[in-house]
Amino acid sequence: MPFRTVMLNLSITTVLVLVIVLGGILLRESKSKVVPAVKAPVAGVPGRTLPDEGGVPKEAVDRFQILPSPALVESRANEADTLRIRYGNEEHIFVLYFADALETTMNHPQLVAEQGRYFGKAADKTILEIGNEAAVYVAQLLKDQHFNILTKWERVPNTVRYYAVIKVQQPTGPVYLADLLIHKGYAWVHGIPTELPDDNRDLPTYVVELSTLAKKARESKAGIWSKVTN
Repeated sequence: MPFRTVMLNLSITTVLVLVIVLGGILLRESKSKVVPAVKAPVAGVPGRTLPDEGGVPKEAVDRFQILPSPALVESRANEADTLRIRYGNEEHIFVLYFADALETTMNHPQLVAEQGRYFGKAADKTILEIGNEAAVYVAQLLKDQHFNILTKWERVPNTVRYYAVIKVQQPTGPVYLADLLIHKGYAWVHGIPTELPDDNRDLPTYVVELSTLAKKARESKAGIWSKVTN
């Protein structure tokens, strides 16, 4: 075989060997390299939620969890009973158990009408007026006072929001935000119930107490009751 042909074959063989070796090295490195996971955004429900309502969805748990160092986040979605909260590096929207606060917009006219019927046939504009007053009250309250968020990550249907209990520090001790809203005539006892976390009262006893607060709010014409005739 001519010397030139031998050298050509040898060169080709050498190149093939190098390609195989380099390929093996690259394959081994690609397998050992860990690609960090990217959190996928949560899609909202048209007309009900916004895409940025929360981070990666949480799984429901059996016992209440206390979120460390919560802080209220200013948001157009906030109402007296629906609040965007930051804790650590996460943000989620929480909805109160037990209490349904007055609406602040006409986004859900059927809810506004239902509240109007309950609160002495109050007009829509009256519901929205007091609803916005209640939202301002809660925003200031949570800025001025220490509070705790307790949740079992129970999902509000068709949303990426979660039910929660909020305890607000008051001069006499921590008080449920639901109690404060009902006492001030800003909400009615019309929400999802739950067993109270670390509370000696059972569910029926607490519901009766809320009903008593609602009756006192009506008798004293607190909040929305000051705007209606009956």
